[in-house]
Amino acid sequence: MNNLLTGYEVNPPTWFYLSLLLIIAAFFRFGRVWSLRNLDLVLLLSITPGLLMINPDRVGVRVDEFPEHYFFLRTLGASWLFAGSGLVLLRVLCDSLFRRRPPIEPNLNAHGLVFLGLAAFFLLMLKVLVEPPSSAAVEAVVQGEKLTKLQDAPPEQTGPTTTAAGAAAGVLAKSVTPDSGKTGLGDDRSLVIAARIMPALSHLAVVIGLVLIGRNHFGDFRQGVAMATLYLLVPCTAYDVGKVNHVLPAALCIWAFVAVRRPLIAGGLMGVACGALTLLPVFLSLLPLWCVYYERKRAVWFALSLIVVGGTLLVGVLALTSPDVPEFTQRLQKAAEGVVVEFQGKQLEGASSPAAGFWNAGNLAYRIPVIVVFLALMVGLTVWPRRKTLEHLIAHSAALVVATQFWYSHQGGVYVLWYLPLLLLVVFRPRLLSVAPPGSSAAFPETWKEPVGSHVPVGTGGGGTNRQLWR
Repeated sequence: MNNLLTGYEVNPPTWFYLSLLLIIAAFFRFGRVWSLRNLDLVLLLSITPGLLMINPDRVGVRVDEFPEHYFFLRTLGASWLFAGSGLVLLRVLCDSLFRRRPPIEPNLNAHGLVFLGLAAFFLLMLKVLVEPPSSAAVEAVVQGEKLTKLQDAPPEQTGPTTTAAGAAAGVLAKSVTPDSGKTGLGDDRSLVIAARIMPALSHLAVVIGLVLIGRNHFGDFRQGVAMATLYLLVPCTAYDVGKVNHVLPAALCIWAFVAVRRPLIAGGLMGVACGALTLLPVFLSLLPLWCVYYERKRAVWFALSLIVVGGTLLVGVLALTSPDVPEFTQRLQKAAEGVVVEFQGKQLEGASSPAAGFWNAGNLAYRIPVIVVFLALMVGLTVWPRRKTLEHLIAHSAALVVATQFWYSHQGGVYVLWYLPLLLLVVFRPRLLSVAPPGSSAAFPETWKEPVGSHVPVGTGGGGTNRQLWR
């Protein structure tokens, strides 16, 4: 970042140390060391060493200089993330056991949190603008450029949503850079700008979504600002800040919670989130849980919206980038077969590949029981408890997204940003069992029967701390 801030340079380990000090100063409870909030902070920070080790270049270990040390750190980092994801999953599954939710105020007031969050967001966006864009973002923009020109394009690895987002970002970038030239990478300047716009807007969507959930659903604007600030300070966000395939699905999922009162909008957003990845079941596994939460007709509207929006996005992108009908049919069939191929592990990267994760050809057989346990967990969280509240929806959605890290073959465990915003909702949420949705009596006729506290038990949205939420 020397081009914008003279003398400013922070490597990944140093960023971890600085973030650690800022997080402790702003959120650590010094008066009650053995509190749940402090344990959650330790859990969030404990994932960072795994992200450092799985990419040894971040700590200065290069494969051409120290090949044995390099691959050892890769293996240790993958195992660290695998174990860290297990601890996060255990924490989320045990969330319902904590019946009392006392208000835990940050050490800074709302104005201090806003200033700290804005400063962190500014530094992260500088990193996005200065560093080369990620390969996933560049690929999405290139595919999006072909989509806008209706050119033939082979199936991409980033998903139809990311391709559509790349097309929109490309149009926006061309509108602000009419005289596009050539960069040192040989790419159109507008395409490089578009590859940087996508992750920046995705992170901004996550931050705004967390603030709105804190204000509207938790009834406390300060808690929303605290969630957004902690999201920006956690080193996991800084390490993958430019990877749009990490943050875009989480942004769409968070906004589905923002629009949880409206099943059609929430279902459409979840459908777009499913299309953000080539492998649809990662977020499609949330469909049964959300349908049980809504119940009755609203569950049908939610499922219909998700399937229609997600299916239209997938089919539309393939149709616009296929030269003829036979090619379109073949690509659509390959997209459907990709789910089976992923579960079978036929596309696992080799141990020496930069994209290698925990799974490889040597331990492939162990993925079968892991996938079986995941399916059993999905069924269990869907059917129990029968009458779900917003508490259950938040915790169970986070649990399922975390659980996908165990069987996802392409760098499983690395996609921390998929579940980080959901985990923050679990950590900061108050008691939501007895909070009735505003205007619920006017929204439905008197003959509508629904369990007390189900569906959308959200806060008053008054912006102040509602003490009854924390009892």
